[in-house]
Amino acid sequence: MKTKVIIISCLILLISTPIYANQIPEFTIMTEEWRPYNFSEDSQIKGISTDILVLILDKIGSKQNRSDIEIYPWARAYNQAQTKANTILYTTARTKAREDLFKWVGPIFKIEFNLWAAKKRNIEINSVADLNQYQIGTLRYDVLESILLTNTNLEKNNLDRVSSNILNTKKLYKNRIDLVATSNKTMVQTSHDLELNTDWFENVYSFGEKSMNFAFHKNTPDYIIESFQAAFDELKANGQIAEIFNKYQN
Repeated sequence: MKTKVIIISCLILLISTPIYANQIPEFTIMTEEWRPYNFSEDSQIKGISTDILVLILDKIGSKQNRSDIEIYPWARAYNQAQTKANTILYTTARTKAREDLFKWVGPIFKIEFNLWAAKKRNIEINSVADLNQYQIGTLRYDVLESILLTNTNLEKNNLDRVSSNILNTKKLYKNRIDLVATSNKTMVQTSHDLELNTDWFENVYSFGEKSMNFAFHKNTPDYIIESFQAAFDELKANGQIAEIFNKYQN
């Protein structure tokens, strides 16, 4: 009987213990500038998603931390995450088209993506068929660029493809493009960054909510994904993720 108790105790200990650090590969961890989720400030990578990931790395016993995260233009990071093993990319929209390109941990949050126009233009979009007459600012390889190219009759020459949201907001404000494809938070944040009021633009079309996640190279072992997901779920259950969101909203 005593032997059985010892065996059961050992099994419980193994299940509840994070995977050993020597089983965790060293990841290339990449993100982009996208406040308040991931951004560079005071020589550190910060943000909601960043802080969550740092807690997960610590919880599973990884030796990596905030200093191992690198910021790149989205197009470069997105392409590298598909071709380089042991890569984590965030914050990444999970869509049907991307489902099999990566393995996923999350969702961190859901966000609505829209098309935005300057109010003075009085642009009305009733359906995607109306988009053909407009020049639309997108980020290269961003989820909205993918949606626009796969779910509408738009051609690439309808898109003004750039590497940052700041560029798109500048172009929209100066009437160099007609629409910008992004989220409300991004439009507000980039307007603040450019010292513009936030009442000059308006939402003219919605693509609905998308789930935002940590994306892993598709060959990442399942036990790694399961460990990351378990750590994420625990952080969510004990309220630490909610605390991080509240910190960046104040």
